[in-house]
Amino acid sequence: MKSLFIIIAMAAMLTACGHRASTDNSEDADSVSVDTIETFKVDSIGIERKDSTAEVFVYVDWPVDGDEILVKAIKKYICEELAARPNQEEQPKANYTDDGKKAVSETMKEMYTSLSEDWKDMREEGYGGETPHSYYLNVFVVENNDHYITYISNSEGYMGGAHGFAICTGMTFNKKTGRRIGYRTEYDAKKETYIVKEQTLFKDVDSAPFRKIIKEGVRSYFKEYESVRTDAELKDLLLGVDNVNRIPLPSTPPYFTKQGLYFGYQQYEIAPYAAGMPGFLVPYDKIRPYLTEEAAALIP
Repeated sequence: MKSLFIIIAMAAMLTACGHRASTDNSEDADSVSVDTIETFKVDSIGIERKDSTAEVFVYVDWPVDGDEILVKAIKKYICEELAARPNQEEQPKANYTDDGKKAVSETMKEMYTSLSEDWKDMREEGYGGETPHSYYLNVFVVENNDHYITYISNSEGYMGGAHGFAICTGMTFNKKTGRRIGYRTEYDAKKETYIVKEQTLFKDVDSAPFRKIIKEGVRSYFKEYESVRTDAELKDLLLGVDNVNRIPLPSTPPYFTKQGLYFGYQQYEIAPYAAGMPGFLVPYDKIRPYLTEEAAALIP
């Protein structure tokens, strides 16, 4: 079992969700105009700072041209992603702005100051190491067509302790209305589970056929590394899941891709850290019956 998780963890690092690296080592990279489709344009803005105490890199695809409602909705989303912090359960308090460079710069400065001070404090207290604390954030367009735009937000880093962290989420926007197609979750500490709110993606999440799709999707993730033929074998690989026929929805909504709807779980959400971030793709013809009318209309 231990060897299985080591293999999964290595594969997860190599295939991190939508991670796009930058080759620019300057502190303030020039923004580059990317014409992704005739009616929607973004500037790619990247700013970084690094020294022996901390490394911070923040990169976003900031909308600069397109439908006014859509552009405003995506800017709001990006501002929320910039405000989010690792292990933060409550909704982030975002500073909404139309200035992309300012938003990215402020995030970089805030994170650098926090990480650098934490690194110094840990060293003074005698339990910090030489490795600088780090935070890398990419928020970028992964799919743009006539029906929808999908963004991915991928963050990773190290803040002391035994290992680093990685978070990968996605959000799909209705191209015509600017609406987010997904849901929002809030963590219920008493029930120790996430409560789904503002559902615009699924109309049916409790039926046995839908739950089977989730179960078999999670099984397919582990099947890449080892045979998981029985439900008992699958349960042994999971964390905090008492019934494999009721595996919860991901805490962050599945998102639209060219091939289908992608379901992605975060570290520790349903499996141990070493298992990586379980994820799977469901073809549109299979998931369509469970989508809301608005979501189904976005299928290419």
